Amino acid sequence: MVYTAALIGCGKIGSEFCDDPLVTDIYTHSEAYAACPETILTAVCDIDPDKVRRCGERWKVPARYCDAAQMLAEQQPQIVSICTPDSSHSELILLALATPSVQAILTEKPLALDLRQAQNIVRLVSEWNGILAVNYSRRYIESYNRLRGSLQSGLIGQIQNLSGYFTKGTIHNGTHWFDLARFLLGEVNLVWGYDSLREKGDDPTLDAFLALECGASAHLHGCNHEAFTIFEMDIIGTGGRVRIVESGNDFEIYEVGESPRFSGYNTLIFKEKLENCIRDALLHAVEEVTYCLNSGSQPTCTADDGLAALKIALAVRESVCSGRIVRLDMD
Repeated sequence: MVYTAALIGCGKIGSEFCDDPLVTDIYTHSEAYAACPETILTAVCDIDPDKVRRCGERWKVPARYCDAAQMLAEQQPQIVSICTPDSSHSELILLALATPSVQAILTEKPLALDLRQAQNIVRLVSEWNGILAVNYSRRYIESYNRLRGSLQSGLIGQIQNLSGYFTKGTIHNGTHWFDLARFLLGEVNLVWGYDSLREKGDDPTLDAFLALECGASAHLHGCNHEAFTIFEMDIIGTGGRVRIVESGNDFEIYEVGESPRFSGYNTLIFKEKLENCIRDALLHAVEEVTYCLNSGSQPTCTADDGLAALKIALAVRESVCSGRIVRLDMD
């Protein structure tokens, strides 16, 4: 079966990354729908008429809109991608949920900016005969799923701690890191946030300490995005180490071995590097959406997962404001 898809948001992740000569894999929703044999992009929408025109021409989509409600009402797509600014996600998800033809929603992160809005979406999705997938993209990649299984099987022994770096907002990009930590290692029990950068705006890039249910601790460090962009995670176990670097594209694996410099000491020794681990993430996300529609299963990253990542980010913010540790309830 071929499903009709509609795109809301024709910016970079919606379509424009395809025009970047440095981007060589499938990194946009539009290209993913074009590449997936079970989907066809039938309508595109953006409040910017020029973006709509360019996107429509790029993907040969004649149905072009500047009003999402009008597009959904007239086109009645089966799948909707939401690729707009963070503040509009919850409103557009509700709009898609209310469209009779829609069977699946693939939304960019975060699920919402407000906890009550996100909780309402989770409630509505649980009562809806369809699926909602959140694009925390690493969940849809086979290499990350293999890494998760390997960590659970003791690849690097008992997990001691993890650390990482990120830029551009605790909710906007920090939730990517929180979701990946949950996906690989399990739930977060408590957080302590602090604000070293003193950024302005509604979504400052905060530092965080996390305590995980598995017994590991985590430290996430925010960096100034005006200097560079970064997304890294470093997982330390009793028997080795995994470094996720290059914005999540590469894995560096280390194992414990005898020190080449000091007799009687063990150290971490580089074993191998896995490259291009996040290639074609959006194609895999779209393929999973169609698989879920065909099989009746749930996606790898559900509305509940989106809510959980948001809860951690908001707890970090609350901790910064209160100066106290915040305990999390993921129920």
